[in-house]
Amino acid sequence: MGDESVPSLLDQGTTKTYQIPIGHLDYKFIEKCTDVKHLEKILRVLRSGEEGCYPDLTLFCEKRIEHLDPGSRALRKDKPAATASDFTAEEWETINGELMVQGLLLCNIIVFVTFINLRFDVEKECSKIDEGGEENNSKSRFFNRPSLPLIEKKIDTTGMTKKEKVFIATREKEKGNEAFASGDYMEAVTYYTRSISVLPTAAAYNNKAQAEIKLQDWDSALQDCEKVLDMEPNNVKALMRRATVNNQLKNYETAIEDLNKVLCIEPENAVAKKNLLETEKKLKGLKPVSKTEGKGKRILIEEIEDSEGSEERGENAEECGRSSGDKGNVVSFPV
Repeated sequence: MGDESVPSLLDQGTTKTYQIPIGHLDYKFIEKCTDVKHLEKILRVLRSGEEGCYPDLTLFCEKRIEHLDPGSRALRKDKPAATASDFTAEEWETINGELMVQGLLLCNIIVFVTFINLRFDVEKECSKIDEGGEENNSKSRFFNRPSLPLIEKKIDTTGMTKKEKVFIATREKEKGNEAFASGDYMEAVTYYTRSISVLPTAAAYNNKAQAEIKLQDWDSALQDCEKVLDMEPNNVKALMRRATVNNQLKNYETAIEDLNKVLCIEPENAVAKKNLLETEKKLKGLKPVSKTEGKGKRILIEEIEDSEGSEERGENAEECGRSSGDKGNVVSFPV
């Protein structure tokens, strides 16, 4: 059907949409009309086909609107999404490469945000332990949990580059942080151990010691605190945790020594001050056993100063070492 038959077919009346007079759907009216809004309504009616299909008249209306208002929204047409066939091989390779880079950046951001959140949870939990609020109630429920699939505690690093080791060690430590945050301290210890097997770090040993404190595995926690202090002699967290362990093992004098070192490094550490007072009270509460009872043994505890360590700990730690002196203390414990 040609557009020249339009006038004869357009009877008097209005359109269903917008109630436009039928007589306005005409070449002469469109050519003379200067109301862009009205022309846009006419264009929508013509495109809808509700009054018939008139492609030439529709194109004429589009050109008239474009002449009056080139930026009209009615002239915008949806374009289908581009596909690989719309680009040359070189263009598509460039686009694909950029998408891969953006995907890697997004993955790194997600990993980083997750790490920060988990690290915060672990540090918060660690501070609770350092305050001494949970030592007596930290018996882990995981000693008797159902057996889970065995996770290897050591990762084979043969052929790995330094960057690969750093990446894998960090990933395993983050898994440990996730397990710690969920309360699965045994699994946390496993992942921290895996991280250490790839690349030993003070942070991994410190976190592992914290999980072991939760499990009341005092000997292992003590060993890991020692590892941290071998790497970083002034690591306050390791000193605080070693003091916690020694407190549980009733090695009060050793715990006091660590707390004093903390206060030499951080004189205003409120948690260390509080724990020091409590430990000193426990030490004073120990009563020497009478010689007539014959059930006690006198143990000589010597405070040996580590000259090499004291050099590394800075002025505060040196001052603390000199104040402690080389005195030996004799304490009597029941056998």
